[in-house]
Amino acid sequence: MMKILHLDDHVLFTEGLKAILSNQYGYQVSCANTIEQALTALEQQTDFELILVDLSMPGLDGIAFIDSLIERQIFIPFVVLSASEDLWAIRHAMDKGSAGFIPKTYSSETIVDIIQNIMAGDIYVPQGIQEGLANLPEQEPCDALEKLMVRYRISKRQMDVLKYMQQGYSTEEIARVLNRSVNTVKSHSKALFAAFEVNNRLECVRYAERVGLLQ
Repeated sequence: MMKILHLDDHVLFTEGLKAILSNQYGYQVSCANTIEQALTALEQQTDFELILVDLSMPGLDGIAFIDSLIERQIFIPFVVLSASEDLWAIRHAMDKGSAGFIPKTYSSETIVDIIQNIMAGDIYVPQGIQEGLANLPEQEPCDALEKLMVRYRISKRQMDVLKYMQQGYSTEEIARVLNRSVNTVKSHSKALFAAFEVNNRLECVRYAERVGLLQ
């Protein structure tokens, strides 16, 4: 029976996944909702075989917990299981020894399959995240907007197009203001739609506002 420690501040998620992993797959899962609880559990039980770590938590985050594992020389395999797709945080976790990144949106069956593969020696990162990591610049931007632009692979010129979209400019007007051809602006718009997985300008602007690219 595999023993797993799951660190995540969302109690409903940890308890729900625990029920599935325990009842359907026979795993023994201990849940921790804070870093302090997780470290206490590791002090009390030394036979965990895997640690699932969320990245985004109030106060100290998942990276801080991973640093604590390293400082305490706790050499239990760990994998990030998170809704956060902060590419720099994922890269930091991978650089520090994470066996992979599993999105929370995956089904329990898929999560179990990935866990089993990881315990067999594999490293798992979704294809889209792999591509994003491969395109990260060496230096992490300090500016939050620049981070978002890198995350969505948006160029400065595409960002200009996006801002004019928000102001209600037509494609022809944007082309005139930016001194670019209409086809070039259409190409930038198409790239923005693909980055946000949307189908029209309104959805594009609303998505950009929601994630913080636009105010």
